[in-house]
Amino acid sequence: MFKSHLKVKPSKIGYGLFTDVKIPANSPILEMTADVTTWERLPNQDHPAVIQVGANIFMSPSGDIDDHINHSCNPNCRLQIVGKRVHLYSLYVIPAGAELTYDYSTTSTDSLEEWKMDCLCGHFNCRKLISGFQYLDNKTQEDYRKKGVLPIFMVHQIFMRK
Repeated sequence: MFKSHLKVKPSKIGYGLFTDVKIPANSPILEMTADVTTWERLPNQDHPAVIQVGANIFMSPSGDIDDHINHSCNPNCRLQIVGKRVHLYSLYVIPAGAELTYDYSTTSTDSLEEWKMDCLCGHFNCRKLISGFQYLDNKTQEDYRKKGVLPIFMVHQIFMRK
């Protein structure tokens, strides 16, 4: 893992998580460690570091560096969720000095009424508004499926929240 090579630094939207070494493609970068609970029991539902890890299961902020991983519509990382364990993996080679990002929509089944955020990533394909996976265009959804980016509760409709 690369946790010792990760630093929280100013980014174009506040603070972000950056690597000071080159990270190979498909590499585990760090394990996110925080309490896992239901939506109703989250201590701060509005915190930007809350991550959906199951149909109605969420990881609260950890207070560690993983709380600073920003969203991007053109991410260089993905989350691998297995049970209550969440790992950040590189999608491709990430150069030293790069900010680590993932697409927040890849772990969310929220409707626009439940959760949305303005995107400030600035990439050419920026969607401007981020919410649940179902709001991604079909091409992006299929691309994420092919790359294996989606956790099991996102892949199998039986696990989706109603």
